[in-house]
This record gives sequence, structure tokens and C-alpha cells, in this order.
Amino acid sequence: MDRETIIGIIENILFIAGEAVKLTDLAQALELSTEELQMFLDEEMQKRQKEKGLVIKRFDDSLQLCTRPEYADIIINLLGEKNDEELSRAMLETLSIIAYRQPVTKEEVERVRGVNSSYTINALLEKELIYVAGRKDALGRPKLYATSQAFLRYFDLPSLAELPEIQTEENVNEKEA
Repeated sequence: MDRETIIGIIENILFIAGEAVKLTDLAQALELSTEELQMFLDEEMQKRQKEKGLVIKRFDDSLQLCTRPEYADIIINLLGEKNDEELSRAMLETLSIIAYRQPVTKEEVERVRGVNSSYTINALLEKELIYVAGRKDALGRPKLYATSQAFLRYFDLPSLAELPEIQTEENVNEKEA
């Protein structure tokens, strides 16, 4: 298959899927190695950054066809918000703790926040921004929570490695010195 055919197939798959598709699944469907597919995608993703149409974004080991941020106001004006409910301060706090300390138990989140986080964790599970990543090998085998690909998409992060560095008093003092 030539490059244009491969990109056309990928574009169609991502459009129909409507959500992120694993790179390995795409490679298998196209009968390519993940390295070969990645080569095509790197080139295509760079090309699309210069164009005006849809972009292909990578979230960990998955790809998704996405709209351009600069068109958000026009799209929202025409179609409305997909998710009217913004994340509350409590949700953002809880999500931050989970993102930086994952996998983490509810009790560990509550220890950092200082308040009961049951409702907030359930709301984040419902929004699929976090998921149950397993159980801790401790008394009662509490659930471990981790961030999902939806979290990466929501914050437009290619991977968790792109999370901003946590600002501590030591970091701030070092930068000021």
C-alpha cells in the first residue's frame, strides 16, 4: 500500500471510531509493524499541524482524529458544548492527586485532601477520567485509581510524562535564587 492509501484508511478508521484507537490495533489492521506505522503517522501529524483541517493526536499508545482548538468557539456556537458540566475544584484537586501519585487509593487521596472524596472519585469514574487500576495488597484490598486516556484527551496531553512539574516551596525558592 502507498502512503496516501494508508493515511486514508487511518483517517477513516479514526473518524468512524470517534475515540482513540490503539496504535497496535491500527498496525495490525494495516498489516504493518508499529514502527512503520509510526513513521507514516509522524510525517502526517507534522503535515496536519501546518494545514487547516482535522489533526491526528497521540494519547499514550493511541491515536484520535481531533478538531483544531482555534475552531472551538465556532463549533460550540453551532453544536453546543459536548459536556456542559465543567470539573469542579474538588474534582480537579482529586484528579491532580491521582495523576501525580497513581495508582493511588481513595484513602491516600483523602489523606492529601483532608476531606472525604467518595463522591468526587465516583464522579470522576462516571466521567471516565479515572478507572480502577487494581487492588492494593493491603488490609481490605482497597481499590487503586489511575487516570485514563479520557484524562489525557481532556487535558490535551500526549502522555503523563507531559504533566507540568509540581511547584513546591523548594522549587519556587530555587527558581527565585
